[in-house]
Amino acid sequence: MSNLHRELAPISEAAWAEIDEEATRSFKRNSAARRLVDVKGPLGNDAAAVTLGHRAKIDAPADGIIAFTRKAQPLIELKVPFTLTREAIDDVERGSQDSDWDPVRDAAAELARAEDRAIFEGYAAGGITGLRSEASATPIELPADVRDYPEALTRATTALRLASVEGPYSLALSADVYTLVNETSNHGVPIRDHLQRLLVAGGDIVWAPAISGAFLLSTRGGDFEMSIGQDVSIGYDHHDADSVTLYFQETFTYLTYTPEAVVPFTFSEV
Repeated sequence: MSNLHRELAPISEAAWAEIDEEATRSFKRNSAARRLVDVKGPLGNDAAAVTLGHRAKIDAPADGIIAFTRKAQPLIELKVPFTLTREAIDDVERGSQDSDWDPVRDAAAELARAEDRAIFEGYAAGGITGLRSEASATPIELPADVRDYPEALTRATTALRLASVEGPYSLALSADVYTLVNETSNHGVPIRDHLQRLLVAGGDIVWAPAISGAFLLSTRGGDFEMSIGQDVSIGYDHHDADSVTLYFQETFTYLTYTPEAVVPFTFSEV
């Protein structure tokens, strides 16, 4: 029996398949960081920390001995409960193709955005500093006129080049900024196309609804690392005659190795 206790849930294999499929779709749709940083793992549910590769001197236990402690960063565990109706679950066995899986999609999106916020914006309680605070580059304010975004992106790509950071470069955009970029044109050419041409070696423009503003970062590898212990999983909590309560769960942490490889943008909504 695993720690998820799925076998205790009054859910058929067919219903589990639909729930898992909806969860995967929603999580991927709302997740941006996993497309942009290195991902290590899953390391297993028993993984509690990742090494930082450093040590700190501590008091020796006796004369003639030199002692150190190895530095590590703990993984955090996130859990998002959600409830499904027994009717929606049982209808799958009756041949239903339209069971109400909104709670699955909503909870998956919530977890994906919490993960992204930790990586991009930081999560102090979990010991994660995040890209915005780690970045050595001065943040660039996005212009009030979206048609001037290419100029701001040029400044950012120049900053990466001057820091000897190679591409490809990818651009993560908040939901508001992404909408502006996709709805605006300049001289008949969509702003998105202008931005895409500025990205080195075919980098991506990524919708990142959890962030504020935008981030330009190198995706050459080796600069940013997310470590996963237990990957996103669905577990069973309890049920009654009318509903079943499940939960999403994952463990992870994040480290920035090259602060020069990211440029954050700030955005003030008009």
